[in-house]
Amino acid sequence: MKWRRGMTLTVLALLASGCGVLSTKEDQQRAQELAEAVYPGELRVVGARTLFPETTGSEVTYALRDDPDAFVRLRVEAGHDRCGGQPCAQALRDARGRGEAAAAEWRVLKGEFARCGYEVHAASVKRGTVTDPWIAQALSNGNVEDVLARIGDCLRRYSRALPAEQHAGRTSVTVHLADPSQVRELPAGREGDPALLRRTAPGLHAALAGRSSYAVTYTWRDGVVRPESGTARIVRPFEDRQEFKRKVHASAAEWLKGPHPRAELAQGYGGAWSLLPARVDRLRGWVLFCESPGEKGKRCLGNSALALTVDLEGRLVGEPTVVSGIRDGRGALRLPPLD
Repeated sequence: MKWRRGMTLTVLALLASGCGVLSTKEDQQRAQELAEAVYPGELRVVGARTLFPETTGSEVTYALRDDPDAFVRLRVEAGHDRCGGQPCAQALRDARGRGEAAAAEWRVLKGEFARCGYEVHAASVKRGTVTDPWIAQALSNGNVEDVLARIGDCLRRYSRALPAEQHAGRTSVTVHLADPSQVRELPAGREGDPALLRRTAPGLHAALAGRSSYAVTYTWRDGVVRPESGTARIVRPFEDRQEFKRKVHASAAEWLKGPHPRAELAQGYGGAWSLLPARVDRLRGWVLFCESPGEKGKRCLGNSALALTVDLEGRLVGEPTVVSGIRDGRGALRLPPLD
């Protein structure tokens, strides 16, 4: 019986896998035929993947013959001769326009950061715009203000160099700062792929996200990035965030034993932690607690809060401040601004 059940599962898995591969091959073939019909000799397919959990269609990626940076992405459904709900020829024209716009912006971004002394190691592309560039830069209390100002000046020049139509809808831009030691270990991507495709590869972003980093967000207003508006925050992998939360809660619980010996911490609230101005080693945030245990079976949501300053490991720095009356019963949370 176990053997038969195992064989059934194996056959089903092979059938599912085989159908997915066949569908992708058909979509890829249709994508290449489409490219030859609309842009003869100008596009070549460099990849295709199924669109899980979609049941039909593939995401096909093209490279452009005359642009080593640009890539074009198109959803192709060969069985329905549709591309993302549009007639395929028009969908390809639109996708190529977005791909070329992103490549042009990439060159501006890369060039302006190079003038500042930085290489852009990774970025994202959303609807024809380039977002979230990654550079290598170590931060310390001694250099954080100068670094943020320098990056801000670089972004101001980049924003001014873009065509006016590229400014539409932008209100901010975030630059990610990886430790210089980390970028030496990054995957290089597949040789022959467009430069922007390699810089946006999921494996590259996964490698960068695997370690703690800093992210600096600047305001984008009236078509120009405001260089003085940079605000830094620390970004941690999930496991590191959980460990930080555990240590903060342990520090808070130990301190509460004095003024509130019956206090119960609200476990579900992680809070938003912000770096102190001009510091990269101190964080300010909240921990919620109930001053005494509630009714049996009811979870503590927190009717009081501790305003804490902690180091990067979650250890208390200085004395916390208690704020009461932050919630009416089990209603909405009302926290005052942190000092």
